[in-house]
Amino acid sequence: MSDLLQIGRSGVLAYQTALSAVSENVVNANTQGYVRRQVTMQEAAAGAGPMYLYRASSAFGGVQATQVTRVWDQFTQSKAWSTNSDSSQASTRQTWFTNVQNSLDDSDTGVGSKLTAVFTAGNALAANPTDTTARQGLINAMQDAASAITTTGANLATVAQGVTSQAQEAAAQVNDALTSLAKINLALKNSSQGTSGYASLEDQRDSLITNISDKLGVDVSFDTYGAATVRMNDTNGPILVDADSVVPATLGMTVSSTGTLNMTVTSNGNTAAVSPTSGSLAGYAEAANQVAGRRQQIDALAATFAQQMNSWNGAGIDNAGNPGADVMSGTDAASLQVTITDPNLVAAADATTGNGNILALQSLRGTGGIETTWKGIVNEQALRVQSATSLATVAANAKSSADSAVSDSSGVDLDNEAADLMRFQQAYSASAKIIQTARDTLQAVLDLF
Repeated sequence: MSDLLQIGRSGVLAYQTALSAVSENVVNANTQGYVRRQVTMQEAAAGAGPMYLYRASSAFGGVQATQVTRVWDQFTQSKAWSTNSDSSQASTRQTWFTNVQNSLDDSDTGVGSKLTAVFTAGNALAANPTDTTARQGLINAMQDAASAITTTGANLATVAQGVTSQAQEAAAQVNDALTSLAKINLALKNSSQGTSGYASLEDQRDSLITNISDKLGVDVSFDTYGAATVRMNDTNGPILVDADSVVPATLGMTVSSTGTLNMTVTSNGNTAAVSPTSGSLAGYAEAANQVAGRRQQIDALAATFAQQMNSWNGAGIDNAGNPGADVMSGTDAASLQVTITDPNLVAAADATTGNGNILALQSLRGTGGIETTWKGIVNEQALRVQSATSLATVAANAKSSADSAVSDSSGVDLDNEAADLMRFQQAYSASAKIIQTARDTLQAVLDLF
């Protein structure tokens, strides 16, 4: 009779654990990073006794829930982490490359149109070189062009600041996640495996690694306790978190004078330069390089524009018969400005004709001209954006596929949970009936006396 009661009791306890796991799965079906729980059941050993029938090999002692585990595949999850890094890098690159393209502004109010307006104003002045209004029109056109170049340089500087700010924030988030992961590693080593609490720690561990993989490419390995060792980029990369250490590495970042990003990893007092190969920080590094290059080009364009306009005006004769003076100053986009306001200082004439020099202004156009240089910058950036967009689409599709694989292997299917719920409820009810039957039988025996 006691065996019957034990069998019923074991069933009630075991299936209560199973029902709790189903309940937890249902509640967290839409929780990001949650991995489905399953309960492992096995036959409970019968109590030892002198008689043959009481040996475990011959008697049924009920059922027991031995452990609560996650339905999780390391290789599927590792693929998801890898594609997450690649997609984050591609998305970041596309976003900031597009911001650079928008900053260049090739619209009717942009640099290209304003440079063309300078030569259009020159043509108007060539038709009537003594007209004060036409001379002023050329000065105004130069001012507009200089302003457009300065604005473009300022816009690119703003983009550079945005890249730097977000990259620094991402680095700070990585360091926070590394610190938290080291604590989770310690908690895993001190927790009992096969429990619901241990499974929750594993969920937290994987969520932290996912957050890190969004910023950096990672290679992850696990020890027998489930503690993670995380390396940057690949298996040969620097260790960010060691499963056997409670002190993680620190990711550092500095910004060069040109705006490019330099990253380091400091571990055990040693600092080494690193270059992320994927993740948003790799995208920020690419964007910073791109912005720095475009700013240099715009500064060079500004300096060339000032130099060419000064050389052109200096080759002519102004309205007072004097050699043309400098009309612009500046060595970069920020300092570029028109230095004359008097229309009479425009040197439209040359030694032979009243419009000879203004006609020569058109020689600054063409294959090596300032307009062509600008178009080259804009077209090159457009190609970069097009390529970045294509790569981002491919990376996003790969990430979606990997995430779907993780969901298929580790996600919660409510239909399956409903089936398990009915199965475990019936088993629980049957165990309770066993106890009831044993009680009724025992009472019937007692009633005989």
